[in-house]
Amino acid sequence: MSDYLKHRDVVMVGDGDCMGLVMAHLANKGLFKSPAKIRIFDFDERVLAFVRQAIQDLNIPSDLISCYRYNVRDPVPEEFKQAHDVFYTNPPYGSVDGGECGKLFLARCMEFCKPAPSWGVALLPFAHKEDWSRKAMLNVQKFVCDQGYVVSDMIREIHQYHLEDRPSLRSCNLVVDRVRNVPSHRADKRVLDEELFHFYGRKPLRMPEYISINAEMVFEDGSKEALSEEPKWRTAPTEQP
Repeated sequence: MSDYLKHRDVVMVGDGDCMGLVMAHLANKGLFKSPAKIRIFDFDERVLAFVRQAIQDLNIPSDLISCYRYNVRDPVPEEFKQAHDVFYTNPPYGSVDGGECGKLFLARCMEFCKPAPSWGVALLPFAHKEDWSRKAMLNVQKFVCDQGYVVSDMIREIHQYHLEDRPSLRSCNLVVDRVRNVPSHRADKRVLDEELFHFYGRKPLRMPEYISINAEMVFEDGSKEALSEEPKWRTAPTEQP
């Protein structure tokens, strides 16, 4: 992705895979031309704390990368509207929502970015042998076109997941280019719970405001709920030599 991001002010919306940190670290080591600035927005305080600590540990300049707590259900903060040249996002994505999660993340990304000719990159699953994936991609591409973008590149099958039910699923990088300016239908609007029915998959779940540093989902009414399970990479048994 470095060719798309070099010398640009980049916004990363949802960065659970820490791609922003990877980009900043490798650019700081001189492996490729650096973005001018990277801003990370995520609603998981654990991710933000890790990134901030890694910035110090890896001696990455603080003016290159910074991070902020933000939930895509909320309007984009005023100070960051139209403040970036390019976006990168890896939204949550399932087989039952018809691409709605991807569209929400993309809508917020578009608000973060400058008017045309800005552009963006979205990491989205695409499997041409699965109807749900083709239909979701159709909905996403219709959405970006309606919002004034064209799909300028689709780099297919370069990401793989650890999925027990779909081990062969791959994702693509969908590169979109803003060619005309269209007001976002989400601008200055908070997304309601009923719009997030399948946000995390088949089983409806309440959408938290954020995830705390203590691994608790914190909801709008102030209630908290511990995350139900640890990530597999934490709980997997250690292999013995």
